[in-house]
Amino acid sequence: MMQFPRLRASLGRPSSLRAASRRSVGGRGGFTMVEVVIASALLGFSLIVMFGFHSQALRANMNARRLTDCTYLAQTQMERLLVMDWASAARPTDLTNSGSVDAGSAGMNDELEWPSAPAEVNAVNSTVGSPLIPSLYTVTWDVEDMDANATWVRLRVRCTYEDSAFNTRHGTTISSYRYRDS
Repeated sequence: MMQFPRLRASLGRPSSLRAASRRSVGGRGGFTMVEVVIASALLGFSLIVMFGFHSQALRANMNARRLTDCTYLAQTQMERLLVMDWASAARPTDLTNSGSVDAGSAGMNDELEWPSAPAEVNAVNSTVGSPLIPSLYTVTWDVEDMDANATWVRLRVRCTYEDSAFNTRHGTTISSYRYRDS
């Protein structure tokens, strides 16, 4: 008696396996159109989310870089003010209190009193901008007398920059005390 191997092989299997076996033997294997559309939609959505995160990371990195540059420029100006010769009652002009701006009541990103006409500088503290290093920062400072004898002053140095994406100014302010050299 002749036996059919296919029939005998399928007798011991559950019906779902027999159906899968028949589909793969006789039909084509692959994805249906619905599966392809769903997979494409998920891939597209995840790429959009990833590009959004990437642009936010780039923006945060740019702001961190600018704030670091601003802090460096403010610290550089503070060091210049701290090393000026001030051995007598006559102070250098940059260490005088003009009284035009009260740093205590000035806004967080307002310009302070010195210099009287602030110029924008770039990240290497030069007023000459270039396409590679544009002038973005404004460095200003304030001098406040701490006693009637003018023996010590409080210095505040502020560096700000314009955030063109949100049309706001950001920056940093540092302060220190300076005593007369004598």
